[in-house]
Amino acid sequence: MDLSFLDKSSGVTPLLVRLYDSHKLYGLAKDKKPMARAELTSAVSALLEMDLSPRESELIADVMIALMRQAEKDLRQALAERLSMIDKAPLRLILQIANDEIDIAGPVLRNSNVLGELDLLYIIKSKGGEYWREIAARKQLSDHVMNILADTRDFDTAITLAENTDINLTQHTVTVLSELAQKNEDIAVPLLRRDDISTDIVTKLYQFVSQEMKSYIVENYDVDTDLLTNAIDDIVLELVEVAEENQFAPTPAVIKSVERFKEKGLLTVKMMLATLKRSQMQTFVAMFAKYTGLPVDTVISILKQSSGQGLAVACRAFDISKQDFISLYLLSNRLRNGGKMVDLKEITRAITYYDRIQPDIAKGIIENSLTSLN
Repeated sequence: MDLSFLDKSSGVTPLLVRLYDSHKLYGLAKDKKPMARAELTSAVSALLEMDLSPRESELIADVMIALMRQAEKDLRQALAERLSMIDKAPLRLILQIANDEIDIAGPVLRNSNVLGELDLLYIIKSKGGEYWREIAARKQLSDHVMNILADTRDFDTAITLAENTDINLTQHTVTVLSELAQKNEDIAVPLLRRDDISTDIVTKLYQFVSQEMKSYIVENYDVDTDLLTNAIDDIVLELVEVAEENQFAPTPAVIKSVERFKEKGLLTVKMMLATLKRSQMQTFVAMFAKYTGLPVDTVISILKQSSGQGLAVACRAFDISKQDFISLYLLSNRLRNGGKMVDLKEITRAITYYDRIQPDIAKGIIENSLTSLN
């Protein structure tokens, strides 16, 4: 180990010698691993907590990276734990550890202040869910990193974010987590227990959670309990009525409930698709009518078209994507032919029409339709 550039009085020299000797000891004394590991991690800590010159810091980084590459797993874990709490640790050394296997990388990803936003973003993009979850548990996260983690839509990462009370969730993160929570109560439970969740999100989640969580919501949030209860009753009633009578016109209660969602800005295409997947045809008709401003009768009429032209026009006019248009067409098949298999020619024709019609023309058709109705 060349230490010639160091001043003879430098306190780094004996520590580097100690580091070298303890590493050598670790390799030779197999029956004294715990003792040698403690000696080595102690030497590393003492070095990195000193006031080092840039040259000294670079030398230590070189030594440590070489050591980490040769060390066995238990030593790398011990060093990672210690280094994760040292703010003076060289960045390239911390990055070396952060890209190791998750058992070693975890403490650094979760705790190290050396990692900046760009470092974390790179790790998120280049690694998988185990690494995302460790980052999601950090006590400090920038809004951008938080949003990127949410956009992975990984359930375990979402749970970790929802459980992390050291951070304030962004609006985008809350929106994504609430969408995932509709499918997984393991996300809904910690999300609903946070202090930074709005009543609108709580109301939206109410119908998707267990009875125990419904009771928790009623006890801990200032929500309209009559509205919540009626919403659940309407859903049950709707599913029964549609199954028995094949009626798709929404009741006044359903329309009122949808109006409340629109007023609160919760009426989205994703919500409509989720409603269709649950076979809530009346609610979907009411939602699509409120979303587009078209009368309920008109919505039912265009949904019953096997050609899909009316639905294509409405989707184009309101900037609903092609993928969502196809999903709406397929999921609303129950309105057209009782849920029988969609004819390939019909769906092909509907997609072709969607591709051909221009958004400005579609908007004009909708505007003329609304004008003629008035």
